[in-house]
Amino acid sequence: MSQATMAVVVPDERRHTRRQERRRERERLPRTRLGWGTVTVLVLLGVHLLVVLFPFVWMLYSSFKSNQEFQGSVWSLPSALQWDNYATALADGSLALYAGNSLLVTLASVLVTVAIATAAGYAFVVYRTRWMPAVELIMLVAMAIPAYIALVPLVAIIRELGMLDTLPGVILPTVAFNLPISVLIMRGFFATVPRDLIEAARIDGASELTVFARVMVPIAKPAMFTTGIVNVIWVWNDFLFPLVILNSPERKTLPLGLTDFVGERTTNYPVLLAAILLAALGSFLVYLVFQRHVIGGLTSGALKQ
Repeated sequence: MSQATMAVVVPDERRHTRRQERRRERERLPRTRLGWGTVTVLVLLGVHLLVVLFPFVWMLYSSFKSNQEFQGSVWSLPSALQWDNYATALADGSLALYAGNSLLVTLASVLVTVAIATAAGYAFVVYRTRWMPAVELIMLVAMAIPAYIALVPLVAIIRELGMLDTLPGVILPTVAFNLPISVLIMRGFFATVPRDLIEAARIDGASELTVFARVMVPIAKPAMFTTGIVNVIWVWNDFLFPLVILNSPERKTLPLGLTDFVGERTTNYPVLLAAILLAALGSFLVYLVFQRHVIGGLTSGALKQ
C-alpha cells in the first residue's frame, strides 16, 4: 500500500472510531420520556425565549425602516432596508467619542475590581478568622442594596473628593458596587482549590505574598477571566452612574450618549434604534464569544472536589 493510500485510510479509520464513540455515549444517556411535566417545562422555556428575543428582533428590523414608516406602523416589517440609518447614527452622534470614554471606564473598573476581588476571595478562604463570617454577611447585604438608594450620599462624596464630572468619579462607585458579587465569585473558586498546594508552597519557604502571586493567581486565571467578562458587560451597559456624575458632553459614556438621539419634539426612532444596536454590539460579542467561560466560572464553586 502506498503512502498516499495509507494517508487516506488512517483519517477515515479515525473518523469511524470517533463516530462509534459518540454513538456509544448517546446510547449510555438516559432516555427521557415526554411526560406532562417535561412538556410544560419546554412550553414555558419556549415562551420565555420568545419574550426575551422579540424585543431584540423588533429593534433589529425596525432600525431598517424610515421614520415615516415607523410612525405609520410600529410592528410592520420594513418595505425596504434603510442602511442609511446606521450611517446617520455614526455621522450625527459622537459614538466614537462616547465609545472611547466607555472603554476607558470599563477597562479601569474591571482591572481594579478583578485585582481586589482576587485578593479578597483568596483571603476569605485561607485566612478564616472569627470576624470573616460577619464580613461575608455585610457583602451579601451590600449586594441587596440598590444603587438608587445611595445616589444622594454618593454624589455628595464624589463632589467632596473633587471628582464630579470626571471619569474617575464614575470608576470609583462602579468598582465599589461591583466588588461584592466579584468577591463571591472568586471566593467560590478558591474554595475548590486544595489547601495542600498552599501548604506545600509554605513548606518550600515561600512567603504569603509569593504563595498568592506565584501559586494561586496562575491557578485562578480562569475565574479572574470570568469575573472580568461579567464586569465588562455590567460596566459597558451602565447608565445610572454616568447620568448622575457626568455633565460635560465630551465625557459621556456610550449608554448616556444615546440620549443625544432623542429630540425635545421629534425623534428619529429608526436612527435611535440603530445607535442602540451599535452600542450594544460590543458587550453582545464579548458575551457570545466567552459565554462558556462565564458560565463555567460562575459554577466553579458550586461543587467541591
